[in-house]
Order: sequence, then structure tokens, then C-alpha cells
Amino acid sequence: MIKRLINQSLRLLGYEIRRVPQSPPEPAPPSIEPVWPLPRHANGPSDAEIRHEFARHRLWHYAYEFEGGLSFPARHDHPFQDTNLPGRQLEAFRHFMPDLVDACGGSLAGKRVLDIACNSGFFALQCAFLGAQVVGFDARPELIDEANLLKRITGVETVEFKTLDFWDMSPQTLGGTFDVVLNLGLLYHLPKTLEAIERTKAMARERILLDTAVVPSDAAMIQLNWEEAVDIRMAACDGVVAIPTRAAINLMLKHLRCKGWYEIPIRSANAPTVYLERRRASWIIDI
Repeated sequence: MIKRLINQSLRLLGYEIRRVPQSPPEPAPPSIEPVWPLPRHANGPSDAEIRHEFARHRLWHYAYEFEGGLSFPARHDHPFQDTNLPGRQLEAFRHFMPDLVDACGGSLAGKRVLDIACNSGFFALQCAFLGAQVVGFDARPELIDEANLLKRITGVETVEFKTLDFWDMSPQTLGGTFDVVLNLGLLYHLPKTLEAIERTKAMARERILLDTAVVPSDAAMIQLNWEEAVDIRMAACDGVVAIPTRAAINLMLKHLRCKGWYEIPIRSANAPTVYLERRRASWIIDI
């Protein structure tokens, strides 16, 4: 009765309520599971050698498991809830890698991939398992030492690791450009967000997977913090770092004349907490 009266009143004023058909949601890409536990090469290090090498490195950003039952926890001088969760890199993989592979036509086979600030090489190795030729670099030599240890254990030959500072990254220092560039967990450890995205774009021929902490605000802004290099999860040197909002990322991608981009949606309640709480987000960016 009330609804009918409201409709009649609106018609007298020249208005009418109509149901607007909604577009069906975009289908989720096929799920992809990370290779886990990590495989071991037949001629790789023994159990005792692996244990010795993991003990030799005081800090590990991720926990690792290997075939045969070997497992090692993450180790940080300044642990946080987000960095102490075992398997958090697996959850992140399940969140954004299916969208990346789908955007690449369903396969990374034959793609040349760059992993910026690769840490101990988890995502670089996973891309290699998916058939890509991968280069990963990090500013900290100890992290590249860890990545090369994982390379020896797994026997993957299609990945190369280098010690390099982000601001020294260029096609000249890395042997050209790449089909796909991964910028994962780095942007918010840098002081110049727009320039960092621009430099990332200059390395990519096809697309970028960008994953970053964000300020949970609807405003287009960048929050400045001070960060000290007290742990491998922090910036490589002391100084100001800039954390963008989602709106700021979208404006910068527009400014850089990217062909297209979209934020990867949260499709599961099992996604990492930082995504569920809107403190982190991922984008597929077409160059």
C-alpha cells in the first residue's frame, strides 16, 4: 500500500521508479595453486646442508617447506602479525596470481618476467614453475644469497637473481625490458611513489602486477612515514616512505597513460587479513 502511494506521488511529479538491470559479475579466473612444498633437485643440497644454510641466515621474510618434510619458520628482528603468519605468501599467491596468468592469456610459458625487490625469491620461483624466464633483484645481498639457496635446492634453471637497488633499475642494467613486471610489497617502502610506478612501467612491455599497502581512505592522497632499515621487511635504507590510497594509485596510472588497469577483487574470506581490512591492494596494469 505504502509503496503504491509513493509511486503514485512520484508519477504526479513526473518521476517513475524502475528496476535497473545489473550486469552479471565478472567471472573469476581459474584458480592456480602454488608449487608447495617446494621441490628438491636430485643433485641439490642434503638435509644437513639445507639446515646449515637456513641457520646461517639470521632473518627470513617467509616460512619455507620442502619435499621430504623439511620446514623453516620466518624470522624477523621486529616481528609483526602480518609477517609472522606461516604460509602468508601462499595466500597472496592465490589472491593475485590467477588474475595475472589470466591476463597473460592463461599461461606464463615463454614470458620474460621481472620480479622487483624479489626478497628470497618465492614469487620469482613460482613464475619459473609456471614456465617463465625470470630475473629477480633485491637491494640486500643477503636476500639474494637466500634466493640463490632456494634456486640450488629446487634446481630451477630459468631464474636469475641479482643484487641491485631499485633506483638503479633500467633496461640497461637488467638486459632489456620484460613482458611482465612484478612490483610486490615494495611501493610503500619508497619515498617517490609516482616516479617508482613510472620506472616500473618503463621496464614492462605488456603488463604489471602491482601489490602494495594502501591507506584505507577514499581520498586521493599519499601518507608519509619515517621508516628505518631495522629488519628485512623494512626499507633498504632509513628515510621517508610514501603510502598511497587506492584513489591515488588510480590517478597516477591515469597520469602515466597506462592502457588499462583494474584492482583485483577479494574473492574469498580466506584472503590475507590485510586485503580484507583494505590495508593492501593489488592491480593488473596493461601497458
